[in-house]
Amino acid sequence: MNAALSVDLATNVLQDIVRQQPITAEQVLSVVADYYHVDLADLTGRSRSKENVLPRQMAMYLLREETGASLPQIGDIVGGRDHTTVMYAHEKMTEEIETNDTRRRETLAIRERLYKQ
Repeated sequence: MNAALSVDLATNVLQDIVRQQPITAEQVLSVVADYYHVDLADLTGRSRSKENVLPRQMAMYLLREETGASLPQIGDIVGGRDHTTVMYAHEKMTEEIETNDTRRRETLAIRERLYKQ
């Protein structure tokens, strides 16, 4: 651009990348539920059906990664689950994202929706 580097220029260029407000747990749950076409109540409910397990684990992973919430806090958010359940979901999704291209693309798509809000 042949322009001198300045704070205004950097702010202008990075405004789409840097989010002004932190991501909330409600935003994460809403975007994950929408992406996987499940009800918000299913993410936080007691159901162990296959249709709900993956979205719930993804929500727990993203809650940890994007909000920095503690394991017990995330357990409370997703229906009163134990912190070890959250830890298992986070570890499982981390491994899936590293080894499964589909899961990696899903995570990127959800994050994109989350940050475009």
